[in-house]
Amino acid sequence: MHALSPEQTRAYLAHIDQPAPTLTDRATLDRLIKAHLDRVAFENVDVLLDRPIPIDAESVFAKVVERSRGGYCFEINGLFGRLLLALGFRVTPLAARVRWGLPDDAPLTITSHLLLRVDLDDGPVIADVGFGSANPTRSLSLQGHEDLGELPFRLLPPDAGHDDHQLETFLGDAWVPVYRFDLQPQHWVDYVPRNWYTSTHPDSIFRQMLVAARTQGTERFTLRNGTFNRRSADGQVNQRLLKSADEAIAVLRHYFLLGISEEEEPRLRERLEGLLRG
Repeated sequence: MHALSPEQTRAYLAHIDQPAPTLTDRATLDRLIKAHLDRVAFENVDVLLDRPIPIDAESVFAKVVERSRGGYCFEINGLFGRLLLALGFRVTPLAARVRWGLPDDAPLTITSHLLLRVDLDDGPVIADVGFGSANPTRSLSLQGHEDLGELPFRLLPPDAGHDDHQLETFLGDAWVPVYRFDLQPQHWVDYVPRNWYTSTHPDSIFRQMLVAARTQGTERFTLRNGTFNRRSADGQVNQRLLKSADEAIAVLRHYFLLGISEEEEPRLRERLEGLLRG
């Protein structure tokens, strides 16, 4: 992973409405995470349109910043990591095994999620802007359990039985797993086959349904096919069922800020009609 150019860095910061930071501390990192989550959606529209998903810096920058689109972890966590590098942060890409929605005894999953380790002067943290519905809105310390206040996440350290850290979120009345990871640095080339699987394999969830997520203030918007949820900070969920592809496209534009062109609409409408009927 290499840093963005100075021109790309300025454009990316303008896109997320942030001034150029002068410090590389945790407060700055958390401000950038929140700004990114507020402006750039997690989404898989291009996967549903059967487009290739390149994850090199130039392609993702053009998609996110120039075309006002989002992406999934290999795209937007990769781009965010390159922004951090350009700003002087020390960043190491990692890989996680997704456990979201799975029982504790579910079989081992592949390493299909890209997240970032950021080494700050006061210790290492995890930064993630690309998980989707269950996405922390600030960095998480790797130095033992941390009181996160109102944030419904916790990061558990490895125990005697395994080397993995586990991210969990509080859902309903219980803590549930989000993903597991170790601290082995990853080579960028190894994300290429993971991205290919995620965007092309028929078993990939991104091939099976429309997904999108974005934060706005204290709300988290999520979309899964025709189910649009607005979750408030106190955990209350306002749910709306979308009845048509046109309604879904309007939601993608308005709530997820996606720059969907008129040329893309017919193919996307056709794809969404099939998903909504299913």
